[in-house]
Amino acid sequence: MDNSHIHLDIVGGIAGDMFISALLDAFEPLQFEVLSNIKQVIPESIGIAVLSNGLNSGISGLNFSLKLNSADCKSEQHKPDDDHRPSDNHGHQHSHGHKHHKHSNETTYKYLCELLRSSSLKAEVTEIALALLTIIGKAEAKIHNKTLDDVHFHELADWDSLMDVVAVAVILNGLSKCTWSCSKLPLGSGLAETQHGLIPVPAPATAEILLGFEFFDDNIKGERITPTGAAILHYLRKTGLMTMLPQGHLVATGYGLGTKVFPGMPNILRALHFSKSIAENSLQDKQPDTVVVIEFDIDDMTGEELALSLDILRAQQGVIDVVVLSVRGKKNRSVECIRVLASCASYQNVIDTCFNQTSTIGLRYRFETRQHLHRDNYQVQGLACKSVTRPNGDVTCKIEHDELSSLETLNQRRRLKYQIEVLSEGSTS
Repeated sequence: MDNSHIHLDIVGGIAGDMFISALLDAFEPLQFEVLSNIKQVIPESIGIAVLSNGLNSGISGLNFSLKLNSADCKSEQHKPDDDHRPSDNHGHQHSHGHKHHKHSNETTYKYLCELLRSSSLKAEVTEIALALLTIIGKAEAKIHNKTLDDVHFHELADWDSLMDVVAVAVILNGLSKCTWSCSKLPLGSGLAETQHGLIPVPAPATAEILLGFEFFDDNIKGERITPTGAAILHYLRKTGLMTMLPQGHLVATGYGLGTKVFPGMPNILRALHFSKSIAENSLQDKQPDTVVVIEFDIDDMTGEELALSLDILRAQQGVIDVVVLSVRGKKNRSVECIRVLASCASYQNVIDTCFNQTSTIGLRYRFETRQHLHRDNYQVQGLACKSVTRPNGDVTCKIEHDELSSLETLNQRRRLKYQIEVLSEGSTS
């Protein structure tokens, strides 16, 4: 899988069971491993995991579910977080809306983490499952103003939903050397009935998890993305596995089916497995992430005013870089074009700073995927330096600019820069 890329085509939406079905359809050899790992956490007295063929709006694919064995288990079963069922009058019946659930130790984040840690799952699989739970737990804690240990998972208290988290972890571990990408996310609309009353779609926890992702509205109502589906996408981006779709050959496709039926569109999640080209595969040391590009124009600030404002902007948390371009605007006025790169986690605060520190009354921003080489920091002769390894294996070094500021002349700075960087490249090659 070293040269593989997986693109998630989010047509109907994404939920835990849909993700599992799509990936097991595209990567059939993973089916045995997933099913055998689930047996380690789901007692046989409860039930067994089942993969079945099905159709949704004429598209064939796989369904993933838990077949319960006892009547007692069935009486306790409710619609899980990952069950895209037909809409009611409020859009979608979210798992929090099932009032028969009560708070207990078995529904807490802390208990579920202990359950996973005490299982016989591989350490790598357990780590991913815990990471997924933590992503959801932190979002729920923020929404409900609780500590992480006090968070109760109604939907993850069900055996089938816990099964989904483990199955997703097995798949992500098995495909850990792949890169991933996804289409824009369908927003959905309407209200979901929850234990806290009617709430707008997407659910608050889902929206919190998906900060920084790009959405679009296809005018189809209902809950399109569940918290588990959102956690999967968040995990892929957080771990640096989410990147742009590269050039390559399409090797396989997989279709995960939701149970909800949409008018005029299949409720599916499609996984496309690409074999990347040799040139693309040689760039494995590149680290992908998503940044926010913020742009605005200034034509009514003095040079001194703008210089101070941009220094303040550069010092803000989450600002990666600030670039200024001088151009001519309307009536041949001199205009300064400002471009800011910011992290997804901090971009709203950066936007506020742009408005507070400059005279602009409007700006543009967009989310872009970038790739950057890993930097190694070290010292040469007591001076701070950094180096990167290029895709062809060359190591290039650079002295930190602040180390040169104390030298009096340009010639002195150039001489030290040359000596340090040549020495560094020789010692790291």
